[in-house]
Amino acid sequence: MRISVLGMGNVLMGDDGAGPYAVATFAAQYQVPDEVTILDIGTPGLDLVPHIADVDTLILVDTVRSDAAPGTIRAYDKTTLLRAKLPPRLSPHDPAVGQCLAMLEIAGSGPQEVLLIGIVPEKTSFGPGLSTPVRNAIPEVVERIADELRLRGVAVERRDSPEAPDLWWEVPVLAA
Repeated sequence: MRISVLGMGNVLMGDDGAGPYAVATFAAQYQVPDEVTILDIGTPGLDLVPHIADVDTLILVDTVRSDAAPGTIRAYDKTTLLRAKLPPRLSPHDPAVGQCLAMLEIAGSGPQEVLLIGIVPEKTSFGPGLSTPVRNAIPEVVERIADELRLRGVAVERRDSPEAPDLWWEVPVLAA
């Protein structure tokens, strides 16, 4: 079984970096078998296709638009994502999850199961760093990823000595 856990978002746009932040934190805290891919994929458009083609289970983590309070966690399954009206793509970096899933469904190589774990953002303006509500939601998202993998029979083990997540975008740059 091939499983991909992908964090989506722009780490230089505030809360839009929640997906990469969550998967980096998950990878630092948990060990998973080789058949599970954990990856920060940034802001893919249609180039999301090779990351999700022929995958059995796809777990995406990203920010989502909602009237709910910032930091609220929402979950969407494959049926919901395929049923949603596809918005126009205004730039090459606009998310194309729906378009990519639809293309792969037609080709017969789409993921069998899809789960989008969405976090409602507070701010998505230029500048790295998560808002307090979104940062506070990250531990719950990390545990949700672990739980979802366990539900699918994956051996998920908490690291004895958790590593610090590789949050390269939060490291101050020294002036030359």
